[in-house]
Amino acid sequence: MLFKRPQRRHAAMPVDIVDVTGIGSAALLGSDCPGLRPDLSVDKGDRVRAGQILFADRNRPQIRFAAPISGMIQSVEFGARRSLSAIVIKAGAPDIPAETASAPDAADMRKTLLETGHWPAFRSRPFGRIPDPDAVPDAIFVTMTDPDPHAPNPRLVLAGQQAEFDRGLDALQQLTNGAVHVCQTNGQDPVTARDRVQVHSFPDRHPFGLAAAHIARLHPQGTVWTIGYQDVTAIGQFLQTGRYSAARVITVSGPGYPDPHPARTVQGAAIADVLAGLRVKAGGDHPVRLLSGSALTGWDSAYLGRYHNQVTVLDASPPAPRSTLLSRFAGGSPSGPGRALFPTGALEHALPTDMPPVPLMRALSVGDIEAAERLGCLDLIEEDVAMLSALCTSGADYGSLLRGILDDLEKAA
Repeated sequence: MLFKRPQRRHAAMPVDIVDVTGIGSAALLGSDCPGLRPDLSVDKGDRVRAGQILFADRNRPQIRFAAPISGMIQSVEFGARRSLSAIVIKAGAPDIPAETASAPDAADMRKTLLETGHWPAFRSRPFGRIPDPDAVPDAIFVTMTDPDPHAPNPRLVLAGQQAEFDRGLDALQQLTNGAVHVCQTNGQDPVTARDRVQVHSFPDRHPFGLAAAHIARLHPQGTVWTIGYQDVTAIGQFLQTGRYSAARVITVSGPGYPDPHPARTVQGAAIADVLAGLRVKAGGDHPVRLLSGSALTGWDSAYLGRYHNQVTVLDASPPAPRSTLLSRFAGGSPSGPGRALFPTGALEHALPTDMPPVPLMRALSVGDIEAAERLGCLDLIEEDVAMLSALCTSGADYGSLLRGILDDLEKAA
């Protein structure tokens, strides 16, 4: 199977951001915090304000989740074992008295971020989960690189917000005794290194733009947290104004969307509303699939995921039948489930860390926890093995296989 490495397209993209209005609904998704069992503070029909706490983690009640928009709770949906599926908010005036925002407590940054719903912006390594409220990381990584084609350009996103971003970086230093690593690409506006803020440059192509590649090079041992640069800016804005901001600049792109363009919306926004706000009918007369995230790492969703900066529009028309040497040799579709694994040279450059891909793929495929751990699976999360799934002839979803092993290792820890 041949794979053509996507090229970065920042230079070809428009230099202005479209402000998307008319977002009719937004959601907090259980897929962003799998397995979480919510302790709800609201119910269907309640009016809420942007930034109001909607629920807490039942097992870690200090971790709270805030509403991205004002409106009415339209639905509260649960999955297996009462885990959260989605809380959907219909946009509108909250119809409840506005509260005077209290000054953020800079003296206790951990408490402030927990109480105001900013804590879920962090993800810990190993395991890739929201960190425990009392955990202290050995380092924090701020990711300003993105290997996905059409990802928003941080220089464009942060234009006019450098002070808020710097304020957010200062806040991160209060959460760790180690360094705050800012990982950006060459050509971005320089971030000023100071105190324990260290600035590094990486290519923004796969796999070098992934956080796992940065961690493997700069801090391969211990517990680290990662956070996106837009979340750092949101923290800084809150500390300056006392107002919760769920603003998010994303890029809408894909074969089913004719004009890739950066757009400013909110976390959890209904993807159909984003497309309508851009006034372009995706796909024309052809059916489309809407992904939160990129074509490589995203998933089918009606709403924008918490950690996604892209929406991908794919053509949903059935593909034309094709016959290839590989499909005949494998006994069917070249990427169908249950097919054989054929090592290719491209696999050697698919992982962000220095580990052999084929032994890892085999360990994940058969659920060999000991072998996967020995090979270094604790250094990875789903996004880090997405390229393996794209390149592998077996059709296996290595992200799901990896998550199953990580969950087992986390339970045994």
